[in-house]
Order: sequence, then C-alpha cells, then structure tokens
Amino acid sequence: MLKELGFSLLEMLISITLTSLIVIGVTSFYYQLQQNTLHYYQITHLQQAVEQALVGLSKDIKRAGFIADDSNKMKNNALEIVRSQNCIIIRYDSEIRHDWVYDQWNLNNSDIFTYRFKNNNVEYRTGAVNCKETKWEKLFDPAEIKITKFDIKKKNNTIELSIGAELKKQKHVKYQVTKIIKNENLSKTDSK
Repeated sequence: MLKELGFSLLEMLISITLTSLIVIGVTSFYYQLQQNTLHYYQITHLQQAVEQALVGLSKDIKRAGFIADDSNKMKNNALEIVRSQNCIIIRYDSEIRHDWVYDQWNLNNSDIFTYRFKNNNVEYRTGAVNCKETKWEKLFDPAEIKITKFDIKKKNNTIELSIGAELKKQKHVKYQVTKIIKNENLSKTDSK
C-alpha cells in the first residue's frame, strides 16, 4: 500500500487559521507602532518649535538693561511688561554702542525688542516702543501651531515665562513649558 503524502484538510485549516492570526497580530502591531511613531514625531516637532522660540526670547530677556561700559546711561525701563496687552518690551545695547539706540527711520537698527501674544501666536518686532504698532513677525506658523498660553511674570531679578501650544490639525498634541530666566543687568540697576 502506498503512503499518502501531504496534509489533511483539518491540518490545512489549522495552519491557515494560525497563519491568519499571526498576520493579523503583526499588522495590528505595525499599525500601532506607526501611530505611536507619528504621535511622537508631532509632539517632538511642537516641542522643538516652542523651545526654539524660547531661546531667542530668553536671550533677549537675559540681555535686558545691558549698556556697554556704563549701565547708568539707562533712560528708559530696560524691561516693561504690559499685562493688558500680554506684551514685553526689552531694551539693551545689542551692538556695543555704549547706549540704547532708537532709530525711527531704520527700526532694525534699534535696541528695542518687543514680543506680544496676539491672535493665538507670539509676535516679534524690533524697534517697537509700544505693543500696538504694525508689521509684526509671527514666531510660529499660524496654519500649523496655535499658542494657547503666553504668560510673563517679573519676580525680583528673574522673569517667569510660560508658553502653551497645540497643533492646529491635531488638537490632542499639546506642549507647555515654564522657564525661569535670570537677568544680571536688572538686579544691578533695579530696572529703572
């Protein structure tokens, strides 16, 4: 009698079922891994955008009040926080000119750096002596990032700065940070 080679119908059904379960499990794992990777990328992207904006703002706050060689030349407040307009005006000698320069004809040559929170974004302007002027530059892409919080508090010779943000298309992706920034120049002069 010849021996029959091959699988029986029952063995084939069991192997197909097991293979299907393995493929479904691997596919589900791959999909979940892909979703987690995308979510991690979105959070990292938002975090980097906020941290990058904080670097520039922190640098300006740390420099507030600096005048090369003579801090007694200060004629205006080195740092003004305008709470009603959620705005901060910072003055310092940016090009070692031994004074704070305000050039109304070339505002980019001025030593006044202003940040404000408006329309769910943080805006920046060089040479703005108040928070109402025009032609502001947005720090964040308004089509991509919505700023939900911008809070500035002065405490002795430090500034507490809080920024909250979320992605516009993925509202569940949020990031918030609070940073304490120390300013040596203001502590010397008591921010006249």
